[in-house]
Amino acid sequence: MDIILSASIIAAFLAGMVALFAPCCITVLLPAYLASTFRQKRNILRMTLVFFSGIAVVLIPIGLGAAALAEVFRDFHKELYLAGGLFMILLAVFSVLGKSINIVPMSKRIKPSEGGMGVRSIFMLGVFSGAATSCCAPVLAGAVTLAVISGTFWKALIVTFAYVFGMVIPLFIAGYFYDKFKIEKSKLIVGKTLEFKLGSKNITVHSTNLLAAVIFLVMGAILLSLAYMGGAYWAPEYQIKFGEALNRWSNSAFESLRKAGDAVWGIVLVLVFGFFVYKAERNSKK
Repeated sequence: MDIILSASIIAAFLAGMVALFAPCCITVLLPAYLASTFRQKRNILRMTLVFFSGIAVVLIPIGLGAAALAEVFRDFHKELYLAGGLFMILLAVFSVLGKSINIVPMSKRIKPSEGGMGVRSIFMLGVFSGAATSCCAPVLAGAVTLAVISGTFWKALIVTFAYVFGMVIPLFIAGYFYDKFKIEKSKLIVGKTLEFKLGSKNITVHSTNLLAAVIFLVMGAILLSLAYMGGAYWAPEYQIKFGEALNRWSNSAFESLRKAGDAVWGIVLVLVFGFFVYKAERNSKK
């Protein structure tokens, strides 16, 4: 993306929004988030913050000059997709069994019947999504390099943050409205308990867990196939055209928005992020 070369905060934010639709981003990030939403059901905005943290742990160091980290992901792209595919299949199995990887004591874990995902599971999904979307990192690194050359480390950090926040803000917005309108009470999310036989064993699974398992399983299969076929950077023609349209829109938007200046946009983005953090914490206490 050309506009990000200006090392502008608003340019980095817009570039992140467009980067979301890159083949290696959208094929991983959105399905992972959607599947975890079906399992978590409640406090989705807080879950989005954990997911964002996992992505940021990978992309922010790359943006701040950790080129070696980007090279590792590039050189071991096949192995990354293989590991990710197996991890998704593992999460599919855990979804059916109503289990999760968690970092809190067993006594405080969400009951299997509630279908929740552990914080560690969501964070690891974010980390993998960040690693898988590191194909966009060279674009980000171009902007941050210019910011670092200017001698302002904090600007480089904010530019990197703006890029990652731009990539995930559609998820923050979705999570905000999900919690605001209590979509977890809808028939689709409430779902029902299903029972079926697997050989001689009776299996009980909630419908939303089963739906999450299907998404994880399909995603795992896609990642494994992309790893073996080397098609992680491939995109259908309609997605390429959509990306080009987004690129044109972002360039046009940048020309209008950059007049406000970096200081203003830096404050705006921090305030917007702070708003989501505040709402996430407030919702979690209800």
